Amino acid sequence: MTRITRNGALWKALGLLCCAVLLLPVSSSAQPEFESHDTLFAVSFPTEKDGWACGRFGTIMHTSDGGQTWSRQNSGTTFTLSGICFTDAKNGWAVGNAGTILHTSDGGETWEKQKSPVDYFHMDVTFFDGNKGFIASERTHILATKDGGKSWTVQYSDEDYILKAISFCDEVHGWAVGEAGYTYRTADGGRTWEKQAGLYDMDEYGFIVSDPTLFDVVAVDPQTAWAVGIQGVARRTGDGGATWERVDIGAGKAHLYTVSRLATGGLMVAGKGLCLVSENGGKAWQEPSFEPKIDYSWLYDIGNAGPGSMLVCCGDEGAIFRKPSGGAWQRVAY
Repeated sequence: MTRITRNGALWKALGLLCCAVLLLPVSSSAQPEFESHDTLFAVSFPTEKDGWACGRFGTIMHTSDGGQTWSRQNSGTTFTLSGICFTDAKNGWAVGNAGTILHTSDGGETWEKQKSPVDYFHMDVTFFDGNKGFIASERTHILATKDGGKSWTVQYSDEDYILKAISFCDEVHGWAVGEAGYTYRTADGGRTWEKQAGLYDMDEYGFIVSDPTLFDVVAVDPQTAWAVGIQGVARRTGDGGATWERVDIGAGKAHLYTVSRLATGGLMVAGKGLCLVSENGGKAWQEPSFEPKIDYSWLYDIGNAGPGSMLVCCGDEGAIFRKPSGGAWQRVAY
């Protein structure tokens, strides 16, 4: 009886030891650990080396080495920033909640607030040079400046929907898109805007009838533009927006948050757990590999650093992925 008791105690001790071993932390050498940061919604690269990203709680991140390392800048606000645009390594603008418009003329060392004519949630910002720029905002508002943001005016307004993005292919031709598929085009440098698409109504039974929300647009040339949105929606126009066709790019029902034209002339879209690239004008799409995988991640914007074809994606929990020319997508630790 004594021997059985001792054996039982021995096996019990061994069992506890095994459990303790199993509970020990596993070495992270095979899989790097990444810190969680505030979600980033937009990224801008005016040069191959200099880039900025912005996001929740006033977060602004900066890189001066092509996205290999990043540091936080003091934006002076805690409002969410959803759009950012730099025209060179010194001059940039960031926009966001509560009519927030920020400007820097020293590469982000200091950020100054600019006065907005409306206190809406500004979603996107784009500039041609250091003077002429546009902001896409709530209630179908498009703001404009001709003096670098010293004064902003309401250039256009329509129904009570949120414009999510704005894009120009040159100083004359551009598009803005948003909720319920609402799409607007300018062919005179933003002085006037024409509604081209979008639907929000109710049928005879009281049910809402609506076009899918569009999250982003890229103007390729005066006749061609792409827009992407909820549940894998991708639309293309080749006639200046007179007609928009739905294109199946193989995204399924994944939400698509961003579309960008690459320095190579190709296109790239990204969103919930998905990234697709086309090098032939959208006729065929391929899915590049990411390390670690992005199956459960969200990618919100794509930064194109120009001739070197270096790309940067930003997304949820502050994730930043970098792809040098000819290389693979790798997440950056910071």
